[in-house]
Amino acid sequence: MPGIKYLGRTKLPEKKENKGKKEGGRTEMERRKEEKEGGEGEETGILSILVAVLKRDLGPALEEIEVKDVRIGLAYTGVLISENYGGVACTPLYEFSCCPALGFTETLKGKTADKVLELALSENPLEAAVGIATANALSHMLRDLEPEHFQRSYLDILDLIKPGDRVAMVGYFGPLVPRILKITEKLTVLEKREIETPKTRTLPSDKAREILPASDVIILSASTLANRTFDELLSLRGAAREVVLLGPSAPLYPEPFFKQGITAVMGTRIIAPETMLTVVSEAGGTKKLHQYCGEKVAFQNKKEKQE
Repeated sequence: MPGIKYLGRTKLPEKKENKGKKEGGRTEMERRKEEKEGGEGEETGILSILVAVLKRDLGPALEEIEVKDVRIGLAYTGVLISENYGGVACTPLYEFSCCPALGFTETLKGKTADKVLELALSENPLEAAVGIATANALSHMLRDLEPEHFQRSYLDILDLIKPGDRVAMVGYFGPLVPRILKITEKLTVLEKREIETPKTRTLPSDKAREILPASDVIILSASTLANRTFDELLSLRGAAREVVLLGPSAPLYPEPFFKQGITAVMGTRIIAPETMLTVVSEAGGTKKLHQYCGEKVAFQNKKEKQE
C-alpha cells in the first residue's frame, strides 16, 4: 500500500513496525473488547467489526494518519484527516441535555486517526459520531487505494421497491416519502421525534418489533449507528427482501455491512472536505452537503442477489 498513488493523491505514510502497541498479542481495542464481553474475543457489533476491519486494512499506517480538524455541528459532525479526506456523521443532539457533552481534557485535532476511530465504540453517542465520521473519511481513503474492493452501484433506492411492498423507514427521510408512496401505499415511518406534517403513517421507534419483521423493504437511517440501535434493529429484519443503510452517516465500506445482512449501502462521498467543514459548522444539512461538497454513492450486495 505505501508508495502507491491514486487519483493524484500524495503517498500515505509509510508503514512502520507496530512496536509496543500490543499486550499479550492483543491490540488495546481487542483487550478492551474482551474485558467488556467477559473474555469473548470475537467482534459481533457492527461498529466493532468496522473498526477492526479498518485497522486491519490500513495497518500501522493508521497510526501516522493525522486528524486535521473536527467540527460538531447542529446537523452533522465532520472530520478531516491527512491527505484531505473528509467524512461526516449525523450529530445526535437529542441524546444530550447538559454540558459538556464531550469529556475530553484535550482537543481531538492533531490526534492520530487510530485513536479517534476508536471513539466509534464509545457509549457516548456524540463521541461515537466523531468516530463514525472518521471511519467514513478512512473509507474514502481506502477506496482510492484499493478501488477494486469498492465497486460502486448506480442503483436508486426506489429501484429496490416494488408495488405492494410493505416498506418500513427507520428515521424520517421527508423528501423520499412521497416518492415511495407513488410506488406503494404501505409505508410506515418509525421515528423518535414528533413529525409535524407526516405524509404517511408514523409510529414511535419502539414499535419496531411489530413493524420490521413483517416488512418487505427496510430503510435504516445511518444515524442508528451513533445512537446504538443499528444492531438491534437489524436483528428484527425478519424475511425482508431489502435492508438498506441510508444517509450521509453511512461509512462507505460496504463489505462489513453486507456480511451482517445489509443489502445496500447508500451514503455520501465527501469530494470537497474543506467546504464540508464550513457546511457542518454552519449547521448545514443533507441538502447542503450534496449541493456543495458531497455526492451520493451506493453499493449493492450482488452476491446475495445471485444466491
